[in-house]
Amino acid sequence: MSGLSHRGDVEFLEECSPALVERNAAEFRRLRDLLVQVEEPARRAETRTQWQSDGSHTYTARLAEARMLVTRLAEGYDKAASALHAYALALGTAKSHYGNGRRSERALAALIGTKGTAVTRTAQEAEPMRQWEDMRATTGFLDGLAELTMDVDDIRDEANRLHDDAGGNFRLAKTAEQEARSTCVHALEQAYELLPEFVVKGAGGRPDLYAAMADIRREAAEARTDPLTRLPGGGPRREMTGPVGPDTLVSPQLRDIRMKVAGLPDAADTYWVPNVTDGMRADWIAQNKAVLRAAAAHAGVPEDLLAGVAWQEVGGWQPGFADDLVGAAREQAEAPWGLSPVAPHNLPDRLGGRSDETSYGPIAIQLRRGAEVLGYDPEHLTEQQRGLVEQALQDPKENAFVAGAHLAQIKAETSFADVPADRLTEAQKREIAARYNGGPYWDLGKAQGYGDRFVDDLGRAKDAMR
Repeated sequence: MSGLSHRGDVEFLEECSPALVERNAAEFRRLRDLLVQVEEPARRAETRTQWQSDGSHTYTARLAEARMLVTRLAEGYDKAASALHAYALALGTAKSHYGNGRRSERALAALIGTKGTAVTRTAQEAEPMRQWEDMRATTGFLDGLAELTMDVDDIRDEANRLHDDAGGNFRLAKTAEQEARSTCVHALEQAYELLPEFVVKGAGGRPDLYAAMADIRREAAEARTDPLTRLPGGGPRREMTGPVGPDTLVSPQLRDIRMKVAGLPDAADTYWVPNVTDGMRADWIAQNKAVLRAAAAHAGVPEDLLAGVAWQEVGGWQPGFADDLVGAAREQAEAPWGLSPVAPHNLPDRLGGRSDETSYGPIAIQLRRGAEVLGYDPEHLTEQQRGLVEQALQDPKENAFVAGAHLAQIKAETSFADVPADRLTEAQKREIAARYNGGPYWDLGKAQGYGDRFVDDLGRAKDAMR
């Protein structure tokens, strides 16, 4: 067992995106290249300017400081870019091992299932590896498994092989990620140490030089045409902040969306509509096209991509009130006082799943994804924050903005993140739609079918937007 790990040790890898880490590395490289471009003019200004004055020594000293500043910044960003690039490669390797482990684990679960069904909640929530460990020991926390009264010798060899294969791959994944992360963090700390420390003296805070000096504003306007001022394919630039804590009720992202939707026309909803026809979908998109356009522009994604996903989701498999019932059932199953011994993922039919996987709103978005887009930590949502996220997802206008932002996040994790939104091909939009539906499992059959339907219906969605 020493050479094995369990899925719980590395399950976080499902949410990790090597492409997004590489995108951040590219952002650091962009900043390095921008600084390197500045270094040569700074050197010329220092070495080729000859003049005599009482203040000339100050001028020379300031230019030397500026060159040192640029050089140190470039070195720091270069080191950070290299660290993230190496981590992205290692993360891809770790996810590959994790995927291999998951396949063996699923095969093990199917094999165990031939011997019985988990009855107790503890048994239901146990990983297949731990289920088999308990079964072959004939004692432990899975006494609610019917197979404990059956002979498992006929599956023992195959189950042991699958168990060890899954555990070995999970161990490889854990080792690859941990070692790479440790190296990356150390390199990032070194990169940070290379950055000069800026200290603004006085109690008035930092001066707003950009607002105060017209020449700086003019230079900034001219620089916007330089490709090094932003990564290609990115949407509108916004301040990046980490997830808000439990003491913050309304996140900056949610506040921004609320300000955007305040001036937009009222949006149609499908909360009480149980069966939405294609004609009703077209009418919904046509009625809400102003909102969809604004949401797409806000996120920096093509409006037909957002409209095409809306076509697939509006009405969906169930109306909004049914989503509320599903969410309530899952919350009850998760609660200590809930539907025990039934675990949430073992609830019947569409009720099965975790509460944060429940989708809400006309353009169905899982609560977990909505929380991430809105700047909350989905693992540590307070009840009030959770209520605000649900409310935002169920509001048709805010829902469209969250969906657009989520599509932008998905695009940033693809191999074509640097393709401008107006140049995305139909195949690339199809992949984004499949990722929207399938998440980490977008390449499986269900999500691929969603992508095919997206393409089939895209023309009608475009027509409804006209």
